[in-house]
Amino acid sequence: MSNPNYGVWRPMAENIEFNALESNSNAVMAVADTVRTTLGPKGLDKLLIDQAMNRHVSNDGVTILLSLRAIHPVARMIVEIAERQEQLVGDGTTTAVVMAAEMIKEGKRLIKELGVHPTKVVEGIESGVNHACQLLEKEANKITLNEIELEQVIKTSLSSKLDGEKLSSLVIAALRSVGKNAMYNGSYNFDKAIMVIRRTNMEDRIINGIVLERKRMDPEMPLEIKEARIMIAKLDLKPVKESWLKENSKYEEILSMENDRVIKSKEIVNAMLATDANTILIASPEVDQVIEDLLVARKVFVVRISTEEIEYLSRYTGAKSVRTLEDLKKPDIIGKAGHIYEDEDNGVIYIENGLSRNMVTMIVSGTTKETSLERWRAAIDGVNAAEAALNKGVVAGGGSAELHVIEKVNNMRLKGLEQVGLEVVTSALESIMRQILTNAGFNGLEKVMAAKASPSGFGIDINSGEVVDMWKRGVLDPLLVKTMALQAAGEISKSVLRIDRNLAAEDLSQQAVSEIKR
Repeated sequence: MSNPNYGVWRPMAENIEFNALESNSNAVMAVADTVRTTLGPKGLDKLLIDQAMNRHVSNDGVTILLSLRAIHPVARMIVEIAERQEQLVGDGTTTAVVMAAEMIKEGKRLIKELGVHPTKVVEGIESGVNHACQLLEKEANKITLNEIELEQVIKTSLSSKLDGEKLSSLVIAALRSVGKNAMYNGSYNFDKAIMVIRRTNMEDRIINGIVLERKRMDPEMPLEIKEARIMIAKLDLKPVKESWLKENSKYEEILSMENDRVIKSKEIVNAMLATDANTILIASPEVDQVIEDLLVARKVFVVRISTEEIEYLSRYTGAKSVRTLEDLKKPDIIGKAGHIYEDEDNGVIYIENGLSRNMVTMIVSGTTKETSLERWRAAIDGVNAAEAALNKGVVAGGGSAELHVIEKVNNMRLKGLEQVGLEVVTSALESIMRQILTNAGFNGLEKVMAAKASPSGFGIDINSGEVVDMWKRGVLDPLLVKTMALQAAGEISKSVLRIDRNLAAEDLSQQAVSEIKR
């Protein structure tokens, strides 16, 4: 058999012992160093500048990481794990990255300096992470929508954000406005009950209903409709394509197509209005001008909407998406709302008193596009933190919960060298409080030692540096954010520590692919 690599793979560096581990850990550290100074209430911001010289100031971990042009494959893995953390729980991305970096740093030390086999380190990490998550779950307390603890969770989550205190009040008001209407299958899902939009020309507000950042399709359409009967149309509203007309040079054929266009447009409009709809929300990519003109003449309130908005509108009004003319014959496609109207000054449309579930729209303002964007992200983080807290409970914040499970993790008894892998996990658990305190201007290591000697639930006040009861101070974090961040850090560290060679793939021939599959 020929060269087993088939000319497909080549080393990214010379075959020197540990070179892959060194390269990969350095990449992780570089990414972590980018965001670690943003952690905690006194974390610092980053100025992000794109190629067009647009600037944006942010301390949001995932925003910063996604803005990086990471080239190193392991650096990209870190960015992807942070993005997944954001998608799953909406918070804790910086925590996940900082813990991952600490695990990889400690794991590298064990492998290089003590000669521990990577497999043993990885097995210790897996056991330690699982046990730590179980311990954190035991420390958690359940909370309800109306308890003060919910407010404390949101304030803790937004403590480092721009205008965090004001945003906290806004988020709390939105949460309690929708209340248990946001529960689906026994769990809170505020994404389905709260819309968050950002406007530079409006003040912070909570609107009972849906606010669309849109205008009527035509200014000659009615400005408002009371007792709206709503259709969501995803029909093909371009019965004759313009390209078809352009492709035909014969006058008779063009005239025939134009007539056909008018006839079909009238049929579509008549079919839609036969449902008794007086408001049509159109999600179709194209709308024929004839159809638009007919709807204007019939005094129908029409708005173009995005596909992403359909779910919200359907849930709020009870309307079902119409995709074909046959769907128009179904009896339950029309939704209702007490009032729909356009605010011409602000360029938005309000839909109020929907037939179905209660929903609210949170309008987040800002003096500039950059500040409104950052406040918008922060408001969403606050909602996500609340959702996680209500569904899975809360633990003491400020890194306290992680710190006080370290001893119990260390007391685990694993086989052989797997035991040393626990050191990787405990170091990561300690790193969160240490980094928060470092960012607050303290000697992180010194203060962590003081906190370790205190009872469970105690941590360090970031203003005074004193040991305090985090529960009494109202510094609380969602359990789910903690466990998911720890699991994400464990997964990425296990992957990185198991890599013994970085290889670059060159052009894969069909023969090589076939051989590899064998």
